[in-house]
Amino acid sequence: MISEWRRLVFTMDELATAILHYLLSTSKIGEKESLGRIAINGEDDLQVSIVIKGGEKPEGRMLELKSEILGALLLTHCIRSKIPVAKRAKKSIIRHEDKLALVLSID
Repeated sequence: MISEWRRLVFTMDELATAILHYLLSTSKIGEKESLGRIAINGEDDLQVSIVIKGGEKPEGRMLELKSEILGALLLTHCIRSKIPVAKRAKKSIIRHEDKLALVLSID
C-alpha cells in the first residue's frame, strides 16, 4: 500500500498570523493588545509561549498554547490560506529547526 507524508513548515510570520487569528476569534487578546515575542518550547510536547503587549502591564502578559491548540490553529490557517489538507490524514506538529511544522500522513 502506498503511503503519503507531507510536512508544512510555517515561518514565524505565518505562525504569528495564525496565533493572532486564534487569539482574536477566542477573545483572548484585546483590541489594543499586540503580539510580542513568540518562543517555541519543548521537544516531545511542543508549546508556544507568547508575550502579549499593550495591556495593563507595561512588560506584557505571558500566554502559553499547548500542542493540541497549535495543531488546530495551524490547520485553520491552512484552510484560510487555501492550502489543501486531506481530511483523513493523521495530523501532528513537530519542531523543524527553529520553526513549527504540521505533518500530514496517509497510510
